[in-house]
Amino acid sequence: MDELRVVCARLPENELVAAECAALTGGIPDAQGVAVCQRLDLLPRAAFLTLGVRCLAEAPALDDLCAQIAALQVDADRFRVETLSLWPHAPLHKPQVVLAVANALPAYPDLVNPQHRFLVAAQADRLWFGELVAEPARDYRLHDSKPYRTSSSLSARMARALINLVAPPAGSILDPFCGTGSILLEAAALGLHAFGRDHNLKMAGMSRRNLAHFDYSVNVVLGSAQDCSQTADAIVTDLPYGRQLEQDQAALRQVLHHTAQLAPQAVYLAQEDITPWLLDAGYARVACYRVRKHRSMSRFVHHAWRG
Repeated sequence: MDELRVVCARLPENELVAAECAALTGGIPDAQGVAVCQRLDLLPRAAFLTLGVRCLAEAPALDDLCAQIAALQVDADRFRVETLSLWPHAPLHKPQVVLAVANALPAYPDLVNPQHRFLVAAQADRLWFGELVAEPARDYRLHDSKPYRTSSSLSARMARALINLVAPPAGSILDPFCGTGSILLEAAALGLHAFGRDHNLKMAGMSRRNLAHFDYSVNVVLGSAQDCSQTADAIVTDLPYGRQLEQDQAALRQVLHHTAQLAPQAVYLAQEDITPWLLDAGYARVACYRVRKHRSMSRFVHHAWRG
């Protein structure tokens, strides 16, 4: 066999994980966080994906797996074998697995500076073996040290995942409620054309300073989303929530009617499922993903398309 697989973070109350996996790799993870996928070249930008593997062999038992590995005659010069247990009731005895696989490979190991890294993963009913070919860069973590933030600022990891739902193919991003700039930072880091807007003078200022801190060139405009005329390939934004939203839902729904005209697709993060609002605003279809923030609060990610 020879197929691409990706291992995802196992966060059962975060439906965004599977959505990001599908957007970046074309695969949907199973219950143990493994997806058979079409591509791995976008994995370095991922927020919730952990490993990209070219799977070469699979068997129900270690002896059978090693027999397959030996028959492959895989290029393994200067290799290292790593293990990963994806099923709590099937733990791997790491020394035994590593020794058995190493003996099946036609080369000598190099544990310090390997030229090839191989993985043996254990799932509920099988073991599989493959070569590690891609990993996330986790460069979004740098943005968690942005100098200006509020208690409601979006985490860099979450902001990166939202961007990953639309880019690629989107090459430009509009955030009409940019706050302290979390989404704009991720868009800029990925080389996208980003445009920010916020009606709050303090928020717009913090966003500009955060972007300047990382030397990103992004235009942030002070103004209402209702008055925005900037178009883009996609809108990605964290909608206002809390008491202000509860008191002015009609105004926000009116804004959604306007922003729906500015980009052919959009990702809206909200405190509740607003799918009916988005359909009423003119979007033809909406996918909604629930993300548990903590025990008493969930957020809802909406990916909406006009056509």
